[in-house]
Amino acid sequence: MLDCKLHHINSKTNYLIDVNFCQLGFPQIILIFDNIDYEPLKADAHRLSMLSEYVAAEYTNDDKEIIMYFDVPLKYRKDFESFVKGWYSEFSREYKDLLIDIYGNDRQTGFSKKTGLPNVSIYDAIIPLQETKRLFAEILNVDVKEIKEILDPPDLEEEEFKEI
Repeated sequence: MLDCKLHHINSKTNYLIDVNFCQLGFPQIILIFDNIDYEPLKADAHRLSMLSEYVAAEYTNDDKEIIMYFDVPLKYRKDFESFVKGWYSEFSREYKDLLIDIYGNDRQTGFSKKTGLPNVSIYDAIIPLQETKRLFAEILNVDVKEIKEILDPPDLEEEEFKEI
């Protein structure tokens, strides 16, 4: 939602620990990074701090981590509200296009060994096929009309940022 690619992340390097959100007051996106002396990470942090949505940053865990706070961009506010509710297929066309640029338009196949449900990609979640909904309905033994989304909403206990 921040429209800012992190250049330090690649197949060998990733100092992004977590991405959370906060709904209190004006909704915020929270990025947590390892505090490592690594120039590409420093450049990413600097570019992020220049965004108009940037609110603040702080060092935590004995200066081992950097937490950066951002307001949810106004143009994605409804998408954020849909995300929190798990209404992924309701995202705006603009936000879906952004996600497709990042994650691609590949569809998953097969079934999860853990849940027995069909595997789903980001693309599957934001543009679900009727066939995928039918598979979910069949496995869950419900009418296909009851399947609005094919991915659970975020677990607010896990995803919402809380300071300890």
